[in-house]
Amino acid sequence: MTIDKFAVERLYKEKGFNQDTFAAAIGISPRKLSGILSTSAIKKVADLQAIAKVLDVQPEALLPREPKFTDAVRIDMTTKGEVHKSWAGSEFQDLPDGQILMTIPLVDQFAYAGYLSGYNDAEFLQELPKHSFIVAKRHTGKYRAFEVRGDSMDNDRRDAICAGDIVVGRAIEKTLWKSKFHLHRFEDYVIVHQDGILTKRISNHNVEEGVITCVSTNPDKGSYPDFDLRLSEVYEIYNIVSVTQKRGRR
Repeated sequence: MTIDKFAVERLYKEKGFNQDTFAAAIGISPRKLSGILSTSAIKKVADLQAIAKVLDVQPEALLPREPKFTDAVRIDMTTKGEVHKSWAGSEFQDLPDGQILMTIPLVDQFAYAGYLSGYNDAEFLQELPKHSFIVAKRHTGKYRAFEVRGDSMDNDRRDAICAGDIVVGRAIEKTLWKSKFHLHRFEDYVIVHQDGILTKRISNHNVEEGVITCVSTNPDKGSYPDFDLRLSEVYEIYNIVSVTQKRGRR
């Protein structure tokens, strides 16, 4: 799952720890703690609980928020329900207040290259970091989280998608690619292309020719020109349903 590393760093420094003494206090190696903080990813709930205990906070205080799903974020990690797994790799845990903790694979920047060959490999997906957020119901379909690379979607507006942000995408199944995408409902997409993973706006979908037009919102069109992609060269497409902004980018 994804953690708010900035909150962790701020809290342990406020309590007088450095990274080595904090790692010792929570019972993990400095190297493991460094990996958690550098990737914002933590695989074991037990480690999250140990960190929260030393910092004297609730575990949910260390998780990022996904406001486009729901604004409520109160989690009691000791009494949440059993894990329910979907066919698409999502995990759901019922919470005492009736809400649900949803956890999905996170493709961070280090996993971009491997994802192109492993996107359909269950073992590879299981080894990816996780991204967790609160939802009101169990969402069907295939969801993935991606850490954004590059500045092509940075337009200096509050709704910009910037490097380091985490976007949550819902997959558009290939059987639906022969029907025109709902571009009026979802503007921005993650496109898993044979040459890389792109975060782009799709301005046009030519169904007959199987071509999509990809647009960068960055106004520097010299560096980020619009271009067409053939869907025959695309592995997956996700419409972006939520964005978690990287702390401190504004």
